Amino acid sequence: MFSVIIPTLNEEKFLPHLLDSLVEQTKKDFEVVVVDGSSQDKTVDVARSFTAKLPSLHIVSSTKASLPLQRNLGAKQAKGDWFIFIDADSVVFPHFIERMTQYIGQKKPAFVTTWFRPDSDKAGDAVFALLGNILFEMSIILKRPASPGPLTAVKRSVFFAVGGYDENHDFHEDVDLSLRINKLHIPLTIIPETLYVWSFRRFRKEGTLQVSQKLILSTVPVILFQQAMKRMPGYVMGGQIYAKRKRIKMSMLKNFEEKFKSLVKELFE
Repeated sequence: MFSVIIPTLNEEKFLPHLLDSLVEQTKKDFEVVVVDGSSQDKTVDVARSFTAKLPSLHIVSSTKASLPLQRNLGAKQAKGDWFIFIDADSVVFPHFIERMTQYIGQKKPAFVTTWFRPDSDKAGDAVFALLGNILFEMSIILKRPASPGPLTAVKRSVFFAVGGYDENHDFHEDVDLSLRINKLHIPLTIIPETLYVWSFRRFRKEGTLQVSQKLILSTVPVILFQQAMKRMPGYVMGGQIYAKRKRIKMSMLKNFEEKFKSLVKELFE
C-alpha cells in the first residue's frame, strides 16, 4: 500500500534510526526507497546493511543532491498506491504504518500528514513542537495548507496529477507541492496523533531564533501570494554538518506522548 521514500545526503549518522523505526513497524505493508544524492560518507553502505531486515528496501542513486529531484526519482521507482516522503533524520512510531492504514481506510483522504514531536525532552522544544502543530492546523484554516517536509503522505495519482515536486525549488518544495495540490481542491488532512519525530538538529546547530526568523520570513509570500520561496540564503542540505543523534527509544516516545497530552490539556482545557 505504501512506498516510503527517503532522500539522503551524507546521513550515515541519522539514517539508521529511521530505518530501525521502519523495521519495528507493527504493519509491514510498505516498501522503502532510499534515494541518495551522491553522499561522500557511508550512507549507501548503511542503507544496504538493512536489506535483510527490510526485504522491500530499494536504493536509488542520483548524480545531483536535491530534495525535490530525489523525491521525484523515488516516486518514479515506487510501486505503492501511496507515497510517504520522510526526511532521513526523522523517526516514526512503531504503529505509524498501522495508524496510517486505519485512518486512510476510514476517512478516505488523498493528502496527509500527522502531528509530530521533537527529538529531545527539553521543555522548550516541546513547546515549539506544540506551536508548530498548531501552525500547520492553522495553515489549513487559512487556506494556505503546508504539509511538512519531514513527513508528507500523498496518494500516487494525486502526486503525478500535479507533476510531483518542482525541481526548481532549493527550499520550500514541500509548501509548493501543498499549494498546488490545494488548487485541485484536494484538502490536506492532519491526523491528530503524534506519529513521528521531527529532528531539531537545524535548530541546535543554527540557533532557534535564527531558524525561526527564516521560517517566519518564508511564510510571508505564502500568506500574501500563495507562493512558496524557491531559495533561502544559508540553507544547507545534508547531514554532514550535524552531530550524531542519540538513539531514540520507543519508551521515550511513549513518555513524550503523555507529556504532550498533559501540556495540551493545561493550555486548552
